[in-house]
Amino acid sequence: MVVDIDLPDPTVLIKLHGTFMIIAWILFSSIGSTVARYFKKTWIAERYFGGEAWFLYHRVYMFFTWLLTCCGFIIIFIDMDGWQDHAHAVVGLITFILCFLQPIFGAVSPSEDARKIFRLVHVVSGHLAYVLAVTNMFLAMGLSTAKLPEEMYGLFGAAVGFNFLVHIVFNILEYMSMKKGIPTDPTKDASYSRWRKVTLMVQMIGLFAFTVALIAMLWRD
Repeated sequence: MVVDIDLPDPTVLIKLHGTFMIIAWILFSSIGSTVARYFKKTWIAERYFGGEAWFLYHRVYMFFTWLLTCCGFIIIFIDMDGWQDHAHAVVGLITFILCFLQPIFGAVSPSEDARKIFRLVHVVSGHLAYVLAVTNMFLAMGLSTAKLPEEMYGLFGAAVGFNFLVHIVFNILEYMSMKKGIPTDPTKDASYSRWRKVTLMVQMIGLFAFTVALIAMLWRD
């Protein structure tokens, strides 16, 4: 369906807002955080622009998370023509601020001691932003202006549950890898890297399918 964003129908902008947020947080943010959390000892031999492969992949996914979140934030303000005093707006604003600051927290390079603090802030604020974003999507489903079908609750819950199960698998693989020990060859990937890659592929395919299904339901008349 071709949509003219210049039409004065606020529903179109609301749906664009929802579309951007679903892609950003269900797909890109989930994969980006997975790569940073579980793949630092994978793709060891690969280097891009002088850096490790996992770091490049993480930055690419999180850049699109940041970009789509910013676009979605701007779009909803255009549609609403100002501030709306409800839980979804408040949580959304906090999520946007945390998301907007994430690249700054990740890029700052102060002294070694301060760098550890900034990294901790980067990780904690990133996880907090994800939790708030997911929570806010559930809050959005209760808004009358969103006009979302009730079936989205189940589909969205399934997407979150699927991602949670994937993280359980990753943690099991990480535990097994730690028990096996660090490879003696520093250029060799950690144990069970192949299974981590397979699990990542399953996660990507699954989250992509959930993303498409959620967006299709969002735009369904």
